[in-house]
Amino acid sequence: MRIAVRAPSLGRAPWAVLAAALSSVGNLLLSLTIARLAPIDDLGRFALAFSLYVLATGLCRAMVTDAVLAASVGAADASSRVVLVGVGCAVPVLIGGLLDGSGYLVLTAVALPGLLLHEHCRVVGVGLDHPRPPCQREAAWTGVTALAAVLGLVGVLDPVTVYAVWAGAGALSGYATALLVGDTVRPAWRLDRPGTRASVSYGLQFLVTAGSAQLALTAVAVVVGVAVVGALGAGRTLLGPAALLVGSATALVLPRLAAARATSASIRRRSAVWAAVALLAVTAPAGLVALLLPDDVGRTVLGDNWRHAEELLALLAVEVIAAGAAMVAFAGHRVEGAARRTLLIGAALGAVRIPAVTVGAMLRGATGAAVALALMGLLSMVTWWVSYLDLLRVDGRQADRSGIRAGGGGAPAMSAARVTGDS
Repeated sequence: MRIAVRAPSLGRAPWAVLAAALSSVGNLLLSLTIARLAPIDDLGRFALAFSLYVLATGLCRAMVTDAVLAASVGAADASSRVVLVGVGCAVPVLIGGLLDGSGYLVLTAVALPGLLLHEHCRVVGVGLDHPRPPCQREAAWTGVTALAAVLGLVGVLDPVTVYAVWAGAGALSGYATALLVGDTVRPAWRLDRPGTRASVSYGLQFLVTAGSAQLALTAVAVVVGVAVVGALGAGRTLLGPAALLVGSATALVLPRLAAARATSASIRRRSAVWAAVALLAVTAPAGLVALLLPDDVGRTVLGDNWRHAEELLALLAVEVIAAGAAMVAFAGHRVEGAARRTLLIGAALGAVRIPAVTVGAMLRGATGAAVALALMGLLSMVTWWVSYLDLLRVDGRQADRSGIRAGGGGAPAMSAARVTGDS
């Protein structure tokens, strides 16, 4: 309530926190309800479906939303590209759901374009436009989800129906928002060739970087089985607020780093470090709360699935917290325009992550997969920060020699000359 009252006088940050909090509550209610009601195999199918939703959301952000945030333009034509990305992602998910007989996957595929629209409108609204309406829409979606969760917990709705209500409400919100602001919801690209090359490049970068973690879960489900994914999903349910805060922070981190693009390398470095520290100050306590849960509370929250999740919490918390720090450095690469370097680093990490998590799951089940995820999280954090600091160091030396920075000039963030090149 304090944030809601004071937000108009404090800028966008409190609104972003409020929107992230509402999103966290809604998704946490969904995850907790299904984790409480579903057996471990069905929980694995839900976890896989939600993982693919997260994958599609991240891909859409990388290809469409982040470009709007970084350039502060192009929001009007972006909705049609969001729908196109959603349709493209929905087709393989629908095929997989029909082949596996998974209601969660089928529902995800049907609702995916609308869900991506909702997320896109929320992030752009908080980051660039009027932040109050996105928070109101998020609150409405959370309220519908809470009602479905209550009906599920009292036995009126089964877990799949609870998921259907959540997905349907989010999709309807996305379509309604786009139509109300006058955006088209027909799938179309409407982007010039340089912009298309940059968008595809950043989409590939996401798939081989952050997206590879979601692809690793898909590989585990195929090779080892959905029960392992269910155990990981049970653990991640309790860490959901921290993970969602990391994802939502992009709406603040990218504009912050982009605004400092024309300043000196030392100022950009301090800006990125403070962003990482602030994110750590939010995610670490959320992870600690999950680690300190008593057994009675854990069983009350997750039911019988608590025994699958308890031993994984510490490892999964390391992964989530490391991912937040890595995200800031990754965003720095994007603002600096180091696309080639980003793709190479992401491809190398992704090439290690997917087999590492799969082999870990084959050797030690969910514990082995969690160990691999934690180690890969730490490796990713170190790699991205070492590379980002090197980018700034090289740019600083070049600026000192040329004298460009001394005059206060510099290339604008995400300039056309730097979108597809390297520093």
